[in-house]
Amino acid sequence: MTPSGSGPDHELEWGWRLHGEDGGGRPVEITIGETELSNAESGLTVGRHPALCEYVIDDSGVSHRHIRLSRGADGMLVEDVNSLNGTRLDGHPLQPFEPVIVRDGQRLTVGRVSLTVARLADPQ
Repeated sequence: MTPSGSGPDHELEWGWRLHGEDGGGRPVEITIGETELSNAESGLTVGRHPALCEYVIDDSGVSHRHIRLSRGADGMLVEDVNSLNGTRLDGHPLQPFEPVIVRDGQRLTVGRVSLTVARLADPQ
């Protein structure tokens, strides 16, 4: 498992941070660089299974493959990949395989894991 749901260790140019806690109150943080997101042709998968996902959240309420994050024309997209416990954005359930734009400050709920989306500033 990647520590606390974090991704590869590297300095980020700018990007996204998803932070919050799992169902047991443990901190969860995922930080994704804009270059990494843009270069992931089929998106970045978040889930519980390390062999199936780029980002791992170790919580029983998270499916083996739960969501996919990708780059859209207007920012980052989130898509539920037919998870068992579902995904919510600001309390609204996401339909499986229908990507929606996610914005700074929104609340993303992945199973029992509650995450706040934060845009990391562009250094320019």
